[in-house]
Amino acid sequence: MCRKLIDNAETEKRNVFLEIVYILIFAASAMGDMPGFSYSMTRVMKAISLLIVIIGVCILFVSGDMKRIKTGARFVGVYGFILIGVIVWSILLWIINLETVEFIMRGVTKFMYQFLVLLIIFAGTYMLGERAIYTTFYGLVIANTIMLAINLGIYGPVESFNSVMAMFQGAEAQEGFARAMEIHDITFSYGFFIIYFLFFAQHNRERTIGIILALFYFILGWKRIALTALPLTIFFALIMGRMKSKTRIRFMSFIAWTFVIISFAYVVITRVGLFDTIMEHFNIDTMGRSEVYNYIEKYYRISLGFIGYGFEYTTVILLQVSQANPEAHIGVVGLHNNILTLYIELGFIGFWAWMLYTWIFQLRWMLRHWGEKTAMLFFFCEMYIFITYMTDNTLYYFYTSLVLRLIPMAYAFHKPTTQDIRLWPWVRVQKVT
Repeated sequence: MCRKLIDNAETEKRNVFLEIVYILIFAASAMGDMPGFSYSMTRVMKAISLLIVIIGVCILFVSGDMKRIKTGARFVGVYGFILIGVIVWSILLWIINLETVEFIMRGVTKFMYQFLVLLIIFAGTYMLGERAIYTTFYGLVIANTIMLAINLGIYGPVESFNSVMAMFQGAEAQEGFARAMEIHDITFSYGFFIIYFLFFAQHNRERTIGIILALFYFILGWKRIALTALPLTIFFALIMGRMKSKTRIRFMSFIAWTFVIISFAYVVITRVGLFDTIMEHFNIDTMGRSEVYNYIEKYYRISLGFIGYGFEYTTVILLQVSQANPEAHIGVVGLHNNILTLYIELGFIGFWAWMLYTWIFQLRWMLRHWGEKTAMLFFFCEMYIFITYMTDNTLYYFYTSLVLRLIPMAYAFHKPTTQDIRLWPWVRVQKVT
């Protein structure tokens, strides 16, 4: 008995040590997202997260927990299948369109970071299980806090406060401190954590602190589409929490199909010019997006025969627009519309394949193999980020895509306790048998 207690204590210490190492590595990696860093420097900083993979591999060889390996591998397989499909289809399109080797290597290199994401979440969940959610969160918070301290030192407390107040009062563009704290990738990722903390995390002090920190940095980052997407997702969560299980599952399926159909309708509306009409009718400032959509409309068509151009080709299109029409002044290298980007890059068939796989297949796979709660966590995370696709480039953001995939996967390692809730906070705690 004493030997067993000592072993348990040593295991607990080892887990805490692993969590600290994971947090520090992740925080160092996330510091690369600080505004002012060059693009190449940001990519190098992200590569620091490879250390998590190396540590995970070492532990895997020592412990060899086949159950954890199997769980992680199944998620990575499902997540990775769509990524492999996109890159293989893109390579085929690049060859058909006779793209340069330089462009192909650029696209492949950028896409490799998505596979790094899969390695990180596999290593993280293998080492820490559900705790990988918290350790990832703490790493991002530490990086964000360091950025906060640096920017406060640059702009000063008074000017920083005034900058944030101007942002809250509806300034057309963030300036000074508020602009410096608009850390796109990390800010979007907090939305996933808020969903997890509110509806799925065990009720304890750590959860409460997590909600406060996530909300603080989520609001400070001030991404308008995220500030719309998250409340809408929470609204759906509150409604669905009152439904019976069978009704809730049917409702999720209905919403999933709705998103697929609306996404295609969104592409059609944009292509035929109705997007401008709708935005003008509701007096919505698109911040130049309407003009960009008008410039690129000749590069795609709504047709089964439209095969697309391949991953990252929208950046080439925007460059061509700038060169062909210097007066365009589009001033962006990304389309700021991932739904339209998917259609242009993957084509008609590729677009539908991606949508159906993401929304229909993955949701059913989660329900069939991991149960209703994990499927719902996946569903709400997808709903939140999918809304941002309409006006932003969040689809392949490094930390955003990492957290999106990590949270449902880590929750599959969840071990029930007396602090668990069936689904939502107002539901009584269930006895663990």
